[in-house]
Formats: sequence, structure tokens, C-alpha cells
Amino acid sequence: MFSLALFLMGVVVSAVAIHYGIQGAHRFGVVDKPGGHKAHDTVTPFVGGLGILAAMLTAGYVVSHYFPAFGDRIFVLMAGALILFVTGFADDILHLNYKIRFGIQAGVGLMMVYWGGVQLADLGQLASDDLLLLGFLGVPLTLVATIGAINALNMIDGIDGLSGSLSIVSLLLIALAVYISGDLAYFSLIIIVAGGVAGFLLFNLRYLGWRRARCFMGDNGSMQLGFLFAWLLSDLSQANDSVRAITPITTLWLFAVPLIDTLCVMLRRMWMGRSPFHADRNHLHHLFLRAGFRVQDAVLVLALVQFCFGAVGLLGMYAGVDELAMLAAFVMVFAACFFIVLRPWRLVPLLRRIHRVLGMTSVHAVGVHVAGLSEPRLAPFAEMLNRCIGPHVDFRFRAYRTEGEGGPGCYGVIQLLGDDQDLTQLQISRIIAVLRREVGREPGVKIRQFVDRKESHDRRVGAHFRREERRGADRRASGKSALVYRLDSAAGEPSIVAQG
Repeated sequence: MFSLALFLMGVVVSAVAIHYGIQGAHRFGVVDKPGGHKAHDTVTPFVGGLGILAAMLTAGYVVSHYFPAFGDRIFVLMAGALILFVTGFADDILHLNYKIRFGIQAGVGLMMVYWGGVQLADLGQLASDDLLLLGFLGVPLTLVATIGAINALNMIDGIDGLSGSLSIVSLLLIALAVYISGDLAYFSLIIIVAGGVAGFLLFNLRYLGWRRARCFMGDNGSMQLGFLFAWLLSDLSQANDSVRAITPITTLWLFAVPLIDTLCVMLRRMWMGRSPFHADRNHLHHLFLRAGFRVQDAVLVLALVQFCFGAVGLLGMYAGVDELAMLAAFVMVFAACFFIVLRPWRLVPLLRRIHRVLGMTSVHAVGVHVAGLSEPRLAPFAEMLNRCIGPHVDFRFRAYRTEGEGGPGCYGVIQLLGDDQDLTQLQISRIIAVLRREVGREPGVKIRQFVDRKESHDRRVGAHFRREERRGADRRASGKSALVYRLDSAAGEPSIVAQG
């Protein structure tokens, strides 16, 4: 009950702050506008960091009031979060030069080291039973880790709900490790902030009837959370005044997805001869979207991946697995991810196949493709369509005759008429269920989603593949079929035109 009360406290203060922040943002025009490499198509306030800051300050008050043994370090943590909130907010509005951002982040990192007493002093028991001490390298490595964590979470904040979902998964796993170690001060702080992130997700996730985010986290929120992760993972992994709740190698697993994604993307940019800070659309979440995953599905999958990574790190630590072995395993995972991200044209088709196996509706789908129809069956099939789905959706049905090795055959395309993509995906899944019930058992009939022909969906266009990699037989060909049947249905009123 104590943990739940702390979590709900964070949810409430965050949600209230964001609610009023959204109103103020619209009033003063402090919103994120579409354009460039951004995926959203409406103006959206970037005040998510306001809710996270409210939760951070609430957590700071609770820790300073009920856990005085924590000391003045809590005020350094709150000051760092406040500075980065202001910096992030200025960056959201003015788009600061990255050198300015890095300079402020480095200054906050120095505050953390010299005023907060938080720094990396060792890398754990990597070489032997003795700690691998860092010596004079401790401070610069801490600064690199702090700047890296801040920007890693910022860079992965590319689709609705992703950075918040990854953060809450990692925070709850860290809270579990802290609870096991008996550090109630840090546990209380983490749980309240996790509640603050949950309060933000109420406005940022796509769920129920909400088809777009009502606010974004913005740099003002991602910088705060990145700094918090840098502080927690640095302090809790060292043998200082606080209990060593986790090993230094475990920190990599607890922050795996943002870390791996950022390093892989930056290395790929340098591999391609570009600046590592040049924005592109090759992050993991972008590849999931290109493969047809809906935003909420991509967020769910990546959050589960982060949970699995974090669980592996904690289980390995509690099972007493050698730290060098855990590091080697993480390096192998990173190398595999880099190899995959380096060749996104190979990953995207694999993700599409996984997407189909899971039975999800592609975000690129615009209708349903039915193969194996016979020409005499087209009229009864069209009547069935208008009877079963006509009253619910507007659609057009086109049937084509093709010439194959076994003689002429037909395939049909049911294309939905509407602009709401999220609603279209829901309708497609229902239509596929209806067709499988009505005609799915007929011999030779195959039913699948219909994805409009675009270069981004076709590996054969705009790329050069070895002969054995080319896909020809399994894809519909253009210019080799004749229209033989057409049906247009709006509000259940069919207009049927048969063509010979």
C-alpha cells in the first residue's frame, strides 16, 4: 500500500501539472508544429516535462522530509533536474545549438560529481575478485555517461509513448533492485517519479478512443529523465555511502534499448560518412513503423524488449553470473543490433513477416486482397460483401483476371474509402475475419491485407539485390491483369458494373 500511495501521488501531481500546462501551451502558442522529420500531423504542446518536474519536486520533498539521512544530495538532484527542464524547454522553442546543450549538460554532470558526490569510481569485478578502479578516469567517464544518458533518451523520443514507456519499465526494475537492497529513500524517490511518468503517459499514449497524443514529452522532459537515469545508475552501482544495489554492468542492461539504439544509429551515420548528430529515420522505432507496425504496437514491443533486457541483467546479477560474462553478452547483443540496423532493408521485411505472424493489421494496409476466386463466383462474392460489410463501411471491390500456368484465374481487392487510418486498420481486421468465415475454407482462396503499391513497401524498387534475393513470384505484378468486375458500395447502397 505504501508503494501504491507513492505511485499514485506521482500520477496525480504529474497529471494535474500537464493538464494546466496544455491549456497554457495552447494559449501562448508553445506547441510542436508538424514538419521536417517529425511524424505528427497536428500542433501538439510539449509540456510533458512539466508533469515529470512536478513529480521530481514532489519526490525531492518526500525524501528530504522523511529520509533526512539522504542529505543535501537531494537538492543537487532537484537543481540539476530544474536546470535541464529550463534548458530543454528553451531547446523545444528556440532549437539550441547542440554545443550549448552539451555544455549545460556537462555543467550539470559536474554538479552531480562535486556537489552531489555521485560518480563512477569502479567498473565492478571485471578482471578478478577485486574491483576495477577508475582512478582519475572516474570524473570524465561519469560526464560522458551523463551526457550520453540524457541524449540517448532524448533521441529515442520519436513516437508517442515510447520514451515514457521505456522509462517507466526501467524505473520499476531499478526500484525492485533498490527495494531488495533495503534503500527506502531511493525506492520512494523512484516510485514517485515512475508515477509521474505514468501521469504523462495518460496524455501521450494512444489508447481507447485517443488516436494521437495530447502532449509530447519534449526535450524538457527527456533531459530530466536522462539525468535521473545517469544519477541513479551511477550512484546505485558504486560502493559509496549508498548501498550497491546493482553492479556497473547491470546498468547497461537496465538502460539497454535507448543506449543500443542511440549508439547504433550514431555509428551507422558515421559509417555512411555523415555527422552522428544528423537526424534521420533509422531508429528502431522508425524501422518498426516502416514495417507496418502501429505506433502503439511498436511501443509495446520495444517496452517488452526493454523489460527482457532489464530482467536478464537483474537475474544474471542475482544468480551470481560472472560480470565479465554479462559484459560479453551485452557486447554481443549490441554487435548483433548494429549489424541489423546497418542494413535496415533486411530488417524491415523480417519485421513485416513477424507482424503478419502475430496477426496484426499493417499501418500501411488500405484494404483486403483475396486470391483464388473463380470468375463465375464474382457476383455472389460481391453480394456477400455488400450484405456483410456494406452496412458498416464504404468500400470498393475490384476483380481482375490473370493468366497463369494453370489457366486464367481471378483475384479481388477490397479497398476501404476513408481518411482515418486508425479506423481503417480496425475495419480491415474485421473484414478479414468475415471473409475467413464466409469463404476462407473454399479451396485455393487466400486472404491477406492489401498494401498499396509504393516504393517504400517494395524491395524491388529503388534497390539493387542479388538475383537470389529478388522477390518476384510472391508479389502481385503490374500491367498483367484485366479488370472484369467492379462494385462500389457507399452506406450499403451498391453500384455494380460488370465488365467482360
